[in-house]
Amino acid sequence: MVSVPTIAAIRFGAGLSPNTPAPANADMLYNSLQAEARPAFPPQPWAERLSLLQNRATLLRTSREETATPADRSAFEGAHQALRDASFTDLRHAIAELAYADCGFHERLTRFWANHFAAMGMGGALMRTRSAFIHDAIRPHVTGRFSDMLRAAVLHPVMLVYLDQFRSVGPNSAVGRRQGRGVNENLAREVLELHTLGASASYTQADVSQFALLLTGLRVGPQNEFMFDSRIAEPSILEVLGTRYGARVTRLEHIIKALDDLARHPDTATHIARKLARHFVADAPDPQLVAHIAAAFSQSGGDLMTCYRALLEHPAAWENPMAKTRAPVELMAAAIRALSIPRDGFLALPSRRTRLELADPLQQMGEAFEAVPNAAGHDDAAAYWVTPQTLAARIGWVTALVQRWPDGPDPRAFVDLALGDAAPDALRRAARGAETRIQGIGLILASPAFNRR
Repeated sequence: MVSVPTIAAIRFGAGLSPNTPAPANADMLYNSLQAEARPAFPPQPWAERLSLLQNRATLLRTSREETATPADRSAFEGAHQALRDASFTDLRHAIAELAYADCGFHERLTRFWANHFAAMGMGGALMRTRSAFIHDAIRPHVTGRFSDMLRAAVLHPVMLVYLDQFRSVGPNSAVGRRQGRGVNENLAREVLELHTLGASASYTQADVSQFALLLTGLRVGPQNEFMFDSRIAEPSILEVLGTRYGARVTRLEHIIKALDDLARHPDTATHIARKLARHFVADAPDPQLVAHIAAAFSQSGGDLMTCYRALLEHPAAWENPMAKTRAPVELMAAAIRALSIPRDGFLALPSRRTRLELADPLQQMGEAFEAVPNAAGHDDAAAYWVTPQTLAARIGWVTALVQRWPDGPDPRAFVDLALGDAAPDALRRAARGAETRIQGIGLILASPAFNRR
C-alpha cells in the first residue's frame, strides 16, 4: 500500500527527494502553497523580454536593407542569440523551480493553470514570451481568486495575439464602418469553451457572437502593451447568457464585468473542479470529488485556496495512486530531484547544452518549451504522453542523464529514494539484479513506475 507522504510527494508535488522530506499529510501540502508562492528562479521579466525582441526586430530590418554590411548582419545574429540565451535560461529556471522546491505543489498548480490558459507568443514581435506570460498573468493569482487570473490571462498581449483578437473590429465601430472590417470570434469562443464554462455548458452560438462583439476594443499597442481602443469597440448593448453588457460607448469595464460574471457561473465551477481532479487524481475522477471542489469554488466566489483545500481533504484524492503520467518537464525535474544533481551546476548549463540536453528532448517527448499544441493546451489523459516515439525519447533522455552523472547511488537504495513505497516489487528485483550502477539507475528512471504520478 502506498503511503500518504509518497502520494503527496508524487501526485501533488515535484517527486521524492533525498534532500527534503515528503509532505506528511494534506495540511503540509496546503501550507506549502504560501511558502512557495514566490518563485525561486523567475524568468526574464516581461519588459526585458520585449526590449530584447524590439532590438532584434530593429537589427533584422537593418540587416535586410540593400546597404546592410557584414557588421549589421553580425549585430542581428548577436541579438537573436541573446534572445535564445534568455529563453534557455528560462527553461533551466522552469525545471529548477520544480526540481529544487521543498514540495513543488505550487509549481504543479502553476503549470496546471498555464495549460488551462494555453497561449504562446506568435510571430517575431512576441516570440519566446510564454514564460513571461505565465509569470505575469498566471503565477501571481495561483493562490488568489479565479476571476483575477481570468482577467489577467485573457487581457494579456500574448493571449490577445495568440487568439487573433487584434484582428477583431466591431462592424459598427468608427473603424469598422470606415474600413469594412469585422469581428473575430476566436477569443470569445475559447474563453467560454476552455477558460470558463466548458464545452458541455449551456451557451449558444449567439452567446459566442455577442461576446465576441463585446470583446472588440481589446488590442495590443505599438509597444506590445495591452490597450482598449474605443474606436474599434462595437457600440451596442449586447446580451451574453441572458445578461446585457455594453452601451452606446462600450468601455473596458463592460468587458471586465462579463468576465467576472463568467468566473462566478456555476458551469465554470464544475468545469474547473473537473479539470483539477482530472489533472491531479484520475482521468475519470470520482464525481463526488468533483462536486466537492465545485461547491467550494461556488461558495467561496472562486477563491482558489479554498478549492485546493477541498481537493486535498477529499478521500478520493488519495485513492488509486500512480494513475497519471508525468509530463516531460515533470519527469526531468523528478529525475534531477531524485539524483540530487547540484543546483548551481544545473543552472549554469550553457545554452548549447541546454538545447541538446533539455530543449530538444522536451520537444521529442511532446512538450516543446515556450509552445502549446493549441488553445486547449496539452491533454490531461494519462495516455496522452505515451506513444512509441515519446517513450523512446524519455528512455533516451534518462539514459543520457545517468551517463552524465555516473556517480549516482546504489540502485538498491535509489529505488527507495526515487519511488519510496510506490516502487513495485518487480522493479526492486530488477534494481538488485542490475549489472552496473548506471544500468540500475537508468532502469529505475525509465520504468513505468517512475514515469507515473
